[in-house]
Amino acid sequence: MWNNFLVDADETILDFIRSSKESFYFALEEEGLPCSPGRFEQFKAINDSLWREYERGEITKQRLVVERFARLFAANGIEKDAAKVNKIYFDKLCKTGYMLEGAKSFLFALKDLGKVYLITNGTPAAQYGRLEALGIRNIFDGIFVSDEIGFAKPSREFFNVVLNSIGRPVQECVVIGDSLTSDIRGANLSGISSIWYAPAGGVPVVGKPDYTAKNYDEILNIIRVSE
Repeated sequence: MWNNFLVDADETILDFIRSSKESFYFALEEEGLPCSPGRFEQFKAINDSLWREYERGEITKQRLVVERFARLFAANGIEKDAAKVNKIYFDKLCKTGYMLEGAKSFLFALKDLGKVYLITNGTPAAQYGRLEALGIRNIFDGIFVSDEIGFAKPSREFFNVVLNSIGRPVQECVVIGDSLTSDIRGANLSGISSIWYAPAGGVPVVGKPDYTAKNYDEILNIIRVSE
């Protein structure tokens, strides 16, 4: 029976893409850079690639956050201070929080079924800042951020810290997340059941989720059947 829910943050309950896009164009405007069509999509592809490198231990968080703008500028022949632009972007991001449609109701439904923990590879300032802006920080029974733990998903060490902290056996826990490479693979490595939140559907190519759900109602139904 699952009654401890380890829920990912970005693109599982938080609309990171919306927050990132708004913050990205704000930073470009602040620096007098052209907001060309498709520029955010280019930035997102670079950023996503760097986060996969981070999950594999190939790059540090400190380098990642500057490198994403450095690579973007290099690809477009732009001469700007990547660190400065990233700071503008990041400061804005910390205050720009949005939830995915239905996510708040979903969290309260989970609360009725057990304890809810947030597990994220995000930066503390960005994650806590957005949770505070949304007024939902107190919903969670615990929040685990990779930079505070010292390990990142999908490492077994990250999940060991979470399990040791909540003090519950793996049989009572389930990971809920959209990322096959960090959430689902991490659950696999740690022997925790998992539900892949995949609104667009698809076939998992990395990681092996125990269940797949396209919406929050499907996740809740899976949990209730497991009781």
